[in-house]
Amino acid sequence: MALTATRGDIEVLLSLSMNFGDALLLLAVVAYAVYTIALRWRPPIHWKSMMAGSALGASLSAIPLVAWEETNGNLILPDLIGWGIIAYAALLPSLISQVFYSMGVEGCGANRAGLFINLVPVFGTLLSLALLGEALQPLHLIALALVLGGIAIAEWGKPKLAS
Repeated sequence: MALTATRGDIEVLLSLSMNFGDALLLLAVVAYAVYTIALRWRPPIHWKSMMAGSALGASLSAIPLVAWEETNGNLILPDLIGWGIIAYAALLPSLISQVFYSMGVEGCGANRAGLFINLVPVFGTLLSLALLGEALQPLHLIALALVLGGIAIAEWGKPKLAS
């Protein structure tokens, strides 16, 4: 991912500094890791109930923030395109991907499922090529090889179960 983000220039990586958004993203990564591990102990409920509970919690936690923006006169409601983007984000990356991820953790365990989070930049690159018309660069291929190679090494290196 670093190779793709820096376009292969190590100077870009060395000149980076941490800002508030970066700190929030790191916090989100830690929270997602905790969520993945905690899935092991989730209550024995249907995945739909699990997702509905998470969505309800997220929606309820947003209400005070919306009210705060309204009282400060900073509330901006989305237009039709904005509502479409919200619907897309709510359904595909938020709901459907989490359902598949939860099913993957249930099927193969948190450790193995966690490996495949490394495919996010691979799919991001593929989508940028397909949807945005980005040009395929050698650094994309190197990053792809590194990610897939890392996953392959981790999978081949796992202990064999005794028969």
